Formats: sequence, structure tokens, C-alpha cells
Amino acid sequence: MILPNKYVTLTESYFGISALILETILDKRLTIDKLWNEFHEKYIVSKKINTPPTYQKFIYVLEFMYLCNMISYNEKGEVLNENLKISN
Repeated sequence: MILPNKYVTLTESYFGISALILETILDKRLTIDKLWNEFHEKYIVSKKINTPPTYQKFIYVLEFMYLCNMISYNEKGEVLNENLKISN
């Protein structure tokens, strides 16, 4: 489920969804609900991915990304992309 294989496509795997989430965050600071709304509009409503993740899977992917140091949270509860340096 984390990595794609012959049964799990890239867009269904945590690895693939995390890439889409990072593309949604870019250099912005977003709360989890705003991040979900932007992700939902960008990929699910526009049907860019065939099998969209549920909200629960989205949260699991955020936990996976936090454990892998792809994202972090600030004191306001906003999600930050750890791959980019953000100025105040």
C-alpha cells in the first residue's frame, strides 16, 4: 500500500499520493482542511486521478509524510513543505 506494485497503482499508493500532496502544498502554509479542499478540487473533482483517496487515506498519507520528514506542522497547525525553505 505504501509503494506501488502490480496490484496497487502509483496513484493509489502512499508514495504517489504524497507526491500529489506536495504539489498541492508547494510553498504555501495550509491547514489540513484547506489542504484537503485544494487537493480535492485539483485532483478529485477534475478527475485527474482514476481512484481518488478517501479523506481517511489522505490523513494516513499525511502521517506517512510527517514520519518521512516530507512535511512539518507549525504552531498554528498549518502544514509546511519541508523540501522548500519558506520565508516569513
